Amino acid sequence: MSANIELRNNKYSFVENGGKDRQHLAWHKLGQVFDRPMFINEALEACQANYDVELEPVVALTPAIKAQLDAKDDTPIILDPVELRKMLIPGKAATMRTDVNETLGIVGDTYGIVQNRDAFSFIDQLCSAKDANRTDVPVIETAGVLGRGERVFVTAKFPEPIKLDNVGNDIVNMYMVFTTTHDGTGSVNAMVTPIRVVCNNTLNYAFKHNSGKISFRHSSQVMNRLDLTQKENAEFVYKSLNLYDVYKKNLEADFEHLRNIKISEKQLQDILAEVNLSPDNMAIYKRSGNNIMADGISTRALNRYTAMRDAIESGIGQQNLIAGNGLWVMNGITTYFQNCASYKDDSKKMMSMLNGYVYDKVQTVHEAVLACE
Repeated sequence: MSANIELRNNKYSFVENGGKDRQHLAWHKLGQVFDRPMFINEALEACQANYDVELEPVVALTPAIKAQLDAKDDTPIILDPVELRKMLIPGKAATMRTDVNETLGIVGDTYGIVQNRDAFSFIDQLCSAKDANRTDVPVIETAGVLGRGERVFVTAKFPEPIKLDNVGNDIVNMYMVFTTTHDGTGSVNAMVTPIRVVCNNTLNYAFKHNSGKISFRHSSQVMNRLDLTQKENAEFVYKSLNLYDVYKKNLEADFEHLRNIKISEKQLQDILAEVNLSPDNMAIYKRSGNNIMADGISTRALNRYTAMRDAIESGIGQQNLIAGNGLWVMNGITTYFQNCASYKDDSKKMMSMLNGYVYDKVQTVHEAVLACE
């Protein structure tokens, strides 16, 4: 299984718009490639996400039954219904993928399943603007199944980009990203995130009052929350996600603000130290008078610092920006995490950038750059 994309029926469960103007975001050369944006039903089938998940009872096996299973012969296992009922675990259920009868996770018996077709339908309603008078309609760019089917994601693109430089060589496209899980490990998430086209760089800036993200727990009422035919739900979703004009306006203003912040050599070194050094290494750094080469600072931290510095000074697309300002630093940092840092697989990389370790680090840098005014 490459990059944690599901491989089933000798086919990768991933689909993307690979048109000539398309910059691949992840999972290169895996799955089916369309030469145009996709309709939801096309994406659902092409990425093999057209399966159901159901809640099934969970039982604890007795040693005798376990021994029969481990015997690896064809002897029938006879179960007494009375004894079997005693083995049922109350309050627990298994999420079962019904097309192949595989268990994806163990959850509470009130866990709210969001079927893949319903998840895609939620995006469809947002994309087609059926429940709002909108013109900024995104189109489906990628969709995929991860692991054995326990996680599904969809991305949809907004038509209007943001230009980072005056000549328009370096632009940012805006995307809607939707993820859901079937194993109890995560929520239903929908978020707006910007992608820097020149280097496929997920910027994912967040604003204190404008995060462009919503999450729903897998409660028994989750499907009601995702029903955008209900006016109150639609209003909540569009307002919470700031789809997409408010988010875009704030992002453009933040980019312009960052352009006007001058970053000195000392400030840059302090920012990189803050994002790379552990508390113990940071204490050494400060005791040494902010010397990044001080004895005692770990080689691993120093290597990350050097690689991040290289990405800022000469990373992909950095030549299009003015060196020494806040935007130059921010784009260099995110270029490092997108194009230079190592990850276990592409799914871990995506989730880290959207809502994990990388996301937190980028926000730390963002705040540190703003503090340099």
